[in-house]
Amino acid sequence: MIPKPETAKVWRRWESRFMGCGLDYNVLMRFKAEIGDWDEWCRVWCAEAADREAFGDEAMARGHALTAGEAWSAAAIMCHFGGMYYISDMEQFHEAHRRKLAAYAKAAPWLRPPAERIEVTFDGIRLAGCLRRPEGVTRPPVVILFNGFEGVKEEGERRLGEFHARGLATLTWDGPGRGETWEHLPMTGDYGPPTAAIIDYLETRQDVDASRIGVTGPNRGAFLAAKAAAYDPRIKACAATSAGYDRRGTDWDDPYQVAFDLHLFHLDKVEALRERLNQRDLSLEGDAEKIKCPVLVIAGGRDDKGHFSGTRRFFEEVQGPKEWVVFPDAERNGNNVPFKVRPRTADFLADHLNAS
Repeated sequence: MIPKPETAKVWRRWESRFMGCGLDYNVLMRFKAEIGDWDEWCRVWCAEAADREAFGDEAMARGHALTAGEAWSAAAIMCHFGGMYYISDMEQFHEAHRRKLAAYAKAAPWLRPPAERIEVTFDGIRLAGCLRRPEGVTRPPVVILFNGFEGVKEEGERRLGEFHARGLATLTWDGPGRGETWEHLPMTGDYGPPTAAIIDYLETRQDVDASRIGVTGPNRGAFLAAKAAAYDPRIKACAATSAGYDRRGTDWDDPYQVAFDLHLFHLDKVEALRERLNQRDLSLEGDAEKIKCPVLVIAGGRDDKGHFSGTRRFFEEVQGPKEWVVFPDAERNGNNVPFKVRPRTADFLADHLNAS
């Protein structure tokens, strides 16, 4: 049996992330009051998701497709947050994942701009993604978004509008270890090859400009975006928030986190996890210096000193044109100040991709 995490600790870790993805403050307060024990976590989130989905169904019956699409997208994100860390009950974990995919599939055609599901073959596995092209823009550049160790393609809804408003298409996807891909490929820091497969696919399309590709992500997503930029010179700009430098470790004092990492890397023994987390793909050493495209590195002044210094080391080793920005009031990944981090990121990528 996996020891249950403390719900208070989970809230402290991800509360700003939930709100940054659109969770209403009133719902947040209700959840905090209702979820007294970890055993209630997934059920409460998925019940709220069901209510949002029903609201979307009613809106569509009234002929209001935009309202329906937004409600269904919100339902998908709630299912994700309910299940993403819920490995203490794998039945609920998989059910939340299934419901997330179904709700987002309903939402996708009715979002603005619509989300087109794509599938790209990599090592015999289909990588699923969502491509969204800004309306009224011919052959826009594309920003590929990278998620962290718990993130999935459906989570990015609130992060995308800044890019679309600046004439940039977006592609969110489930890379190794995440979302639809987790079942087939474990987590890895070696995100260069699967990203190259995504870019190969984009080069076959006539409705986007694959000669103008940017990458971005927060925290571990920024780390993986940097890995991709080091690997593939077709990436023309990279914006990384709180990338850190060395991911070779975990919170060994937290048995639930250790169990989650075992799940993430498809391992069943702690000794095997210790060995896996010590491998070079989980560091930017030797990679940061390979990045020659323009890079924006954003750091949070409220991040812990070790991670902050790692982000600074990454910036110093990048060899191309680069910008260093610190928001003193930002936590790691900037979820508590999205009104600063997201437009700053979008401005940088628009400046470099639209000018290409």
